[in-house]
Amino acid sequence: MRRTHWLLAALVTLSLLGGCAQYDNQRGVDVSWQASVTDSLVKGESTRQDVLAKLGPPSQIIALQDETVFYYLFEHAEGNGLILVVYNRFDTQTRYDRAVFFFDENDVLGDYATHIRD
Repeated sequence: MRRTHWLLAALVTLSLLGGCAQYDNQRGVDVSWQASVTDSLVKGESTRQDVLAKLGPPSQIIALQDETVFYYLFEHAEGNGLILVVYNRFDTQTRYDRAVFFFDENDVLGDYATHIRD
C-alpha cells in the first residue's frame, strides 16, 4: 500500500511539471510606412528630413559611398509551446515588416521599397 501512495505521488508531481506556453513578442519601429504615407514621398524631390518627419528615426542607418540608407524593421513573433518532462515542442511564427530608403549625397530620396506582411 505504501508503494502505491509513493507511485501516485510521483505521478501527480510529474503531471504538475508539464505545462503550456504562449508568447507574443514585438520589436522594432512601429509600422507607419503604409502606402498612404509612402505615396506622398516623391523620388528625386523628397528629402531625408521628409522621411524622418513622416516615419521617425529608423532602426538602422547605413552609410554607403555616395548614399545613405534608412532601414526600418518591425518584428512580430507569436508562438505556442508544450513543455513536458521528457518532450518539449514550440511553434513560432515570425513576421517581418520592412522599409528601406536610399538618399544621395544631398539627402534627396533616390529610391525606396516597403513590405508589410499581413
